[in-house]
Amino acid sequence: MKNKRKFKRIFTIVLIVTFAVLIGFLVTYIGKGKSAEKKETGNSGTNPNTIIMTATDYQQEEGFPPPKETLKEIMQAVEKDGKEPDCFIMCGDYSNDRELHDYQVNPDDAIKEIRNISKSVFPDLTGDRLVFVQGNHDSLTDSITESGLHEFDEYLIYVLNTQEDFPWKQGRETGTLQKVEESSKDMKDCFDMLIERSEKRPVIIAGHVPLHYTGRTSSLHTTGDNIYSSLIFDVANEAGKDLDIIYLFGHNHSKGWDAYMGGSCAYKSPGDIVLIPEFNDMDLTTDKFTERKLNFTYANAGYVGYYMNCSITEIGNGTKDDYDVTDDTLTVMLIEIYDDKILLNRYSTDGKHQLSDEGRVNPYKNDRGLIPEKYYSKRIEGTQTIKRKQ
Repeated sequence: MKNKRKFKRIFTIVLIVTFAVLIGFLVTYIGKGKSAEKKETGNSGTNPNTIIMTATDYQQEEGFPPPKETLKEIMQAVEKDGKEPDCFIMCGDYSNDRELHDYQVNPDDAIKEIRNISKSVFPDLTGDRLVFVQGNHDSLTDSITESGLHEFDEYLIYVLNTQEDFPWKQGRETGTLQKVEESSKDMKDCFDMLIERSEKRPVIIAGHVPLHYTGRTSSLHTTGDNIYSSLIFDVANEAGKDLDIIYLFGHNHSKGWDAYMGGSCAYKSPGDIVLIPEFNDMDLTTDKFTERKLNFTYANAGYVGYYMNCSITEIGNGTKDDYDVTDDTLTVMLIEIYDDKILLNRYSTDGKHQLSDEGRVNPYKNDRGLIPEKYYSKRIEGTQTIKRKQ
């Protein structure tokens, strides 16, 4: 009888030990599986590491809805699609005074309004998660984000404010060449440092004035608007061999200047050709440009105030529709960053929108003699994927 009880105790102990070992094995196996699953999601899964929303030119114009309504409706379309931005970059111009467009209008009230709209749709989108670049209308107040590099966990933002870094009317205003030369040197020093430390985070250059050639740079206009842009382009393009760079701009949302680029929705991928102005030191404007192959992503940030292929005169006399030959949709852009790729989309009030439209001749300032059709942009629909440098 004693032997029988002893045998039962031994058998029970063996069962308990066996069960404990089995439980330990299962816990270890499941834990490893979850770790592997988490790692896979981080590398190339369905959830991005971060989402950045971008827009520009928050300006009211006759015949267009108030920008506060447009921006909120677009944000709601983004939210409806299940996207929640961690950062919002505005690329300048927060007022539309027709007389004061040389860094003269205080942007603080408009920036406060944008912050309130953002928080109403995305409650966590506050503080330094919003970046405000100075446009050519804006005075340089404390509401404007400081020029230069800003570091975040998953990305870097390099701010090019307009007045002192990369001005407009470069051909007509004195001292602008020196400013652009100094800015390009500062940018090169920064990017060289990033490359030297083997930086892997994407770099978003947030500016207002574009880099590409248009009739606005040429003798069709009087300002030589971005005539010195090659100085900035050369730095960004060289650094783009080692860094994942996205250049964002605004500014060109009237008079059809960007008609050949696709209108309100302009986008170029690495490997695409972009036209960059040529200049001599004494040039006020230039009718010359150089074909350059992009080593970085290049796009307007998304206009949220107005876009038109004419001027305010045609708005007033009712002939605006005679010039609507390219996409004039108001949009924001979304940049989704993964470990191995970057996804780009545009959103309008109706949801996802094409990144770029087909290019056409400028219907307002005929630029056919300046820009051959072979340089007209192609329509780009759907999500665009940029493979990250490893």
